Amino acid sequence: FLGMQFTFNDKAKTITIAQGDYLRSLARRFNISADIAQSTPLPPNHDLHTDATASPVLDDTTEYRSMVGGLMYASHCCRPDACGPVAQFSRYLHAPTKELIARLRTTLAYFLVTADIGITYDGHYTQPTVGYSDVNWAGDAATRRSTSGYVFMRANAAITWASALQRSVAHSTANAEFCALSEAGKEALWIRKLEKMINGSDHLAPTVIFEDNKSALKWAYDPANHKKLKHVRT
Repeated sequence: FLGMQFTFNDKAKTITIAQGDYLRSLARRFNISADIAQSTPLPPNHDLHTDATASPVLDDTTEYRSMVGGLMYASHCCRPDACGPVAQFSRYLHAPTKELIARLRTTLAYFLVTADIGITYDGHYTQPTVGYSDVNWAGDAATRRSTSGYVFMRANAAITWASALQRSVAHSTANAEFCALSEAGKEALWIRKLEKMINGSDHLAPTVIFEDNKSALKWAYDPANHKKLKHVRT
């Protein structure tokens, strides 16, 4: 179904969603070999800005854009681990370089060798939806903007996720974390509306969102007395 495979296990009460065939066809389309795959989609703490400035811009950007677009579809369906790389590679769609497309090919190779990994939902796990919010403060070397990320879990697996560059430069880690928490909160409201529609009930357990910045948590509970938040639009 739309490039996804659904595996049902009635005995274990699980549903697994994967995109093995789609990812393998994507690799064949761009002649990607598993030999260049690394253990992660991108090397830890790797700065794509270096790749974007270390070599000439490609004369034809069609292949680069097609590769990012193909991986983007996987990141929307059942590969949350593609969400971060897609967000980073998408920043250079206007002027990709030879180093960038080489790095993108190793990323695609990672998804080739892990093509059959998917998301498994456990019907025995009945806990309410829970969310996690985090941020990479000033992680973009070119703009010093931060990258927000969140994931919500239900049935012991991810149901919705995102990784995106914040629209403005955060003045502090707390500021960046608070903005990310705000985005996660909006997603939680949407999920709750969906759950109410599916369940036909207005009585839902609270949706807990985990966040690791004490200042951001304090602002979330009482933002009135903090002048540092006057510029934040929520």
